[in-house]
Amino acid sequence: MTATRYDVVIIGAGPAGAAASRRLVQGGMKTLLIEKYKLPRRKMCSGLLSRWTVDFVHRHFGPMPETVYTETPFLKGFGFNFPSLSETVLAPTKNPLPYVRRDRFDCFLAQGSGAEIKDGVRLTGIEQEKDGFKILCSRLRKDGKTTRVTFRARYAVAADGMNSRAVRCVMPDAQRGMPVTTGMQKFYRAEIDLDPDYFHLVFHPNVGFFPWVNMKGERVVVGVSGLEHRKAIRYYDSFVALLEEKFGLKIKEVLREEAMAGYMMAYLNHFVLGQGNFLVAGDAAGFIHGAEGISAALVSGDLAAQAILQADELDSKAVGLYRKCVRPEVDRCLDNLNPLRMSQNAPMLVDGKALRAKQSLKSARLIYEDLKAFAAQDIGLKETGMGKVAKQNMIHYLFHRSYPVDL
Repeated sequence: MTATRYDVVIIGAGPAGAAASRRLVQGGMKTLLIEKYKLPRRKMCSGLLSRWTVDFVHRHFGPMPETVYTETPFLKGFGFNFPSLSETVLAPTKNPLPYVRRDRFDCFLAQGSGAEIKDGVRLTGIEQEKDGFKILCSRLRKDGKTTRVTFRARYAVAADGMNSRAVRCVMPDAQRGMPVTTGMQKFYRAEIDLDPDYFHLVFHPNVGFFPWVNMKGERVVVGVSGLEHRKAIRYYDSFVALLEEKFGLKIKEVLREEAMAGYMMAYLNHFVLGQGNFLVAGDAAGFIHGAEGISAALVSGDLAAQAILQADELDSKAVGLYRKCVRPEVDRCLDNLNPLRMSQNAPMLVDGKALRAKQSLKSARLIYEDLKAFAAQDIGLKETGMGKVAKQNMIHYLFHRSYPVDL
């Protein structure tokens, strides 16, 4: 079978893959973007966009069509719920938060990249050759049988998410030993006593380390994260019971359930950037801004493409150039895991002045105690070493204005 040749093959049609494709196509490279699901495809995500994301998309892809937004196209901010306070602390952001459907948003970016797109194509292997890569894939035919598809390229970019098959094919040991987190959420037709114009975080103990509630039209979305699948399920059941007891959740129908698992690399100062002319971007590389990953995916995908264009011009390996140009994005990710830097670099800035004006000294003390109890819950963070790394990063940044990361 003759393999179609490209300059670059990008695996994964999320924001990182679309951003890389856009830059490469503009640079004159024959680019293929492959996606294992048919587009538009679902992605487990809140759908909240930061100001960085909106700015990037407008600059590189143009205005977003109305069809990508949810029924409530903008949220006012975040709702913080604490066991010691009877009312939700509503924290408006400095700008309204665009609220999108990830399936439509990602499809808009992929189609706007200008690259050739092949969806419904699943990666099965990557073989390194003298002049590039052989990308082995399979495609499900209408008759239910599978067809093998092969592509060749001088460069390859892994942008296929936290549990990247592309990375495992080329760099099988790159993520070894990294802690794995499981996120799960369910969509309900339900009622709940929470303001639908805010994205809600619930800081009660024994419900995981990132329990959330958001509303999309008549749907109530309830989600949690845990370091083990079994724990995530246990946390989820406890969280639903808490919402029923404290926030009036009345479930009428379960509409959909989603789950995802992936490596938590940035929390351990670990980033996988690639090797040779194989580059890694987005979640697959470890890029995340706290709990927000879209802007990091867009920026890292764009920088990976810039490194490839420069490498092609200089006839050098792309990964060395990528390491240099992506370092500021690495620091920005670690800033958003550093409590001393979060307020200056958070991708979704809360209006701190407005928030402080609403809180009395007494409520501030209660919130502090609740946060301590929430952080102390047994969710397995100590065993991962993430807490130790976070402290080391804070101390290192205080004295050196940088982080101890070896790229």
